[in-house]
Amino acid sequence: MKVIVNAKVVTPHGLIDEGVVWFDQGRIVACGEARDLTPSEDAELIDAEGLYVAPGFVDIHCHGGGGHWSFENPAAFARFHLNYGTTSILPTFSYNESEEQIAEGLRRILRAQMDTKAYGRSIAGIHMEGPYINPKYGAITSPIRPVNPAEYREILKVAGDQIKVWTLAPELEGQRQFMEEASRYGIAFSVGHSEAAAETVLDSVPYGLRIGCHCTNASGTTPSPSRYAGTREVGVDEAVLLSDEMYAEVIPDSEGRHVRPLMLKFILKVKGADKVIIITDAMDGTGINDASVDVNLIKRTEFSPAQAEDYMLGGSLLTMDRAVYNMKRHTGVGMADLFKMASLNPAKVIGIDHEAGSLEKGKRANLIFVTEDIQVRKVFLDGELVHVHNQ
Repeated sequence: MKVIVNAKVVTPHGLIDEGVVWFDQGRIVACGEARDLTPSEDAELIDAEGLYVAPGFVDIHCHGGGGHWSFENPAAFARFHLNYGTTSILPTFSYNESEEQIAEGLRRILRAQMDTKAYGRSIAGIHMEGPYINPKYGAITSPIRPVNPAEYREILKVAGDQIKVWTLAPELEGQRQFMEEASRYGIAFSVGHSEAAAETVLDSVPYGLRIGCHCTNASGTTPSPSRYAGTREVGVDEAVLLSDEMYAEVIPDSEGRHVRPLMLKFILKVKGADKVIIITDAMDGTGINDASVDVNLIKRTEFSPAQAEDYMLGGSLLTMDRAVYNMKRHTGVGMADLFKMASLNPAKVIGIDHEAGSLEKGKRANLIFVTEDIQVRKVFLDGELVHVHNQ
């Protein structure tokens, strides 16, 4: 038995200022007030030194990191993000990959999941972001293609039980049939890179639509421009905010480029902390350059001068610890709600909250030690200390 003492324990219900966490054989045995839980004499004590002890992050939308694309080297990708506190992660395909890249990438990810020595057990499934999205809303559009039953049936055959999220544009022809077939695998659908009418989005909820993909990014309205000059239509983002069943993904970068700080506050006020999910949408270059740069800029054309207006956002260079800190800094939200958005909510939407997302009896001992400003000091995966940050 191992017992973490001298900890501020983060739970979905609030903070336990003088808390303890017990775990054994990779599972949490107890979590609560130190005065109520007295460890046995043979227990191994781990001193948290007054740090916050929280559930490991769950990132359901992450393309790469540490110089690796998630579908090319999933083990190295998962290990990189594990160092920053992400103990459950979904390698994410984008709409840029060809059929051949998807097929080979799926095989690599499934193999990596089986390799527990390489920390493949932090890979919680797969996120397919596309390829069936609206080409008007993609940073790179050439591989985007119409809904193809032969293609998606092959993907489902190979990895259907491991695909946890599939992002699509519900306005495209053939999407409803696709959702009906794929929903048999328990996939949570995400609306993204879309200009679906609000009614189309809401009508898709009974078919498994559960997530608004990176809200306020790559989403539009129909008709566009508005039918009446000087007015605005109701589109994808508004439908996500309106639906009680849907979660809103947000990318909180340091300068509020993806989502302005006031918009983060607005989304949080409308949806509540129980229906917001913090993601990174990280690219392969995350962690290999200047850490102060946390957005990925794509040049619109090779022939334009290097000015800000000539670039567009193409994901981020965030790790989850920085995304969570940015959310805290921009909104002022407390620790308990932060970890709902960064751990419990994403675990719920992909159906792993019985195993991960909060520090509760019976769940995997996936936990992290963090400072007030979300600097990760230690990472435990299934009770194993896998990373120590050297200050």
